[in-house]
Parts: sequence; C-alpha cells; structure tokens
Amino acid sequence: MLETTYRAARARVSELAATLSDEQRRVQVPATPRWTVHELLAHLVGCASDAISGRLDGVTSDQWTARHVRERRSNSIEELMGEWDRIGAAADATLSDEQLYGPNLAIDTICHESDLHEALGLPRVDREHWQPFLDVTMLYLGRQLRRGTTLLIVDDQDQQWSCGSGEPMTLLRVDGYELLRANLSRRSLNQIGDWEWTPAPTEEMLHGFGVFGTRVDDQPVPAR
Repeated sequence: MLETTYRAARARVSELAATLSDEQRRVQVPATPRWTVHELLAHLVGCASDAISGRLDGVTSDQWTARHVRERRSNSIEELMGEWDRIGAAADATLSDEQLYGPNLAIDTICHESDLHEALGLPRVDREHWQPFLDVTMLYLGRQLRRGTTLLIVDDQDQQWSCGSGEPMTLLRVDGYELLRANLSRRSLNQIGDWEWTPAPTEEMLHGFGVFGTRVDDQPVPAR
C-alpha cells in the first residue's frame, strides 16, 4: 500500500508543481513557515534522495530537512521534479507496509501535499488519499491521552475512536480531514478548541494533538 500511495502522491504533487506561476512558487507555506512552496518541494525531493542513499542521520530533525532545502535551493522547480521523477522508482522500492506506523515517505508527502493545497488556496486533497493515515495518527493521540478521562471522537464518516479511561466522558464530533491535520500539528490550539466538544475539552485534551508538537498559529482551512 505505501509504495502505491507514495507513487500516486508524487505524481499529484509533480502535476501541481508544473502548473505553478512564479508568484505561487514564492508563496510562504503557513504549515512550514520557514519554507516557500519551492523550498517545500526541495524537501520532498531530498527525502526521496536520502531514503535511497541511506543518508538518514538525524532523520526528521530540523537539521536534516533544512539540508534538503539548502542543497537544492538553486535548482528550478523543473529540475527538482526531474530529479524526483528519475529517482522515484527507487524511492518507491524503499517502502514496505511494515513502515505504516512510523515515519515514511508516503505520509510525509501526503502531509505536505495538503500543506501546499492550503498555502495556495486549493480544495482539500481527496479523502481516499489521506484516509489510511487517519487511524495511524489516532494511535499517537490515544497514547497521549491514555491516562486522562475518556474522550470519544466521532468523525464525519461516523468512524469512532476512544481515548483515555474512566469518567466523565467528553464527546468530540469533528471532520476527519481536520482531525488528521490536527494530529499532524497542522491546526492551532484555538482551531482545535473551536470544534464541536461536549462538554468543553480539558487542557490535556487540547494539548494531546500534534505528533510534531502543539501549534499556536491558526492554519488555513481548505474547502471540502
């Protein structure tokens, strides 16, 4: 699954990149505020290159991702997409379904694809592309809240997850896309707090979201 998911995401991002104007390429990406659209694409290509070469010292750290941008900053987007296309098959082959529950190229690309859509004011990525990763990220939230009171989460497809234990119980009804984005540290505390909670959430619940830490800056929410 991961190999085909990554291949399809790579194709969608490459297709989007080919349509960008010079102005769009320079747009700052709110989810990754230190990067422009151009620099985010450089990171995606750098991830693939490092996966193939085994250059994984400091993987997922700020220093590791910054190197991707630094090494490719002078490359045009056409050159970046050309490199990604050349190494794509080899990058696909590094993925196995055993990696589903850990960092991998597929979920990184799906996450950043949505970052790009939100930065450029585009509609959200179709559910079929990100749905497999919702359950995965919910495992993290479950671990974060395991010692708290019960939180029952119901998404727009009536999928349910129960976090925590004991009474009382808090009910959260939330769109699945927004839930995933919060789990990936793409929604602020204020945005999470504005969801449909009954009763109001505890601070522990609000701060439980975000595999990359708590976020305080509001993020653009795309149209469905």
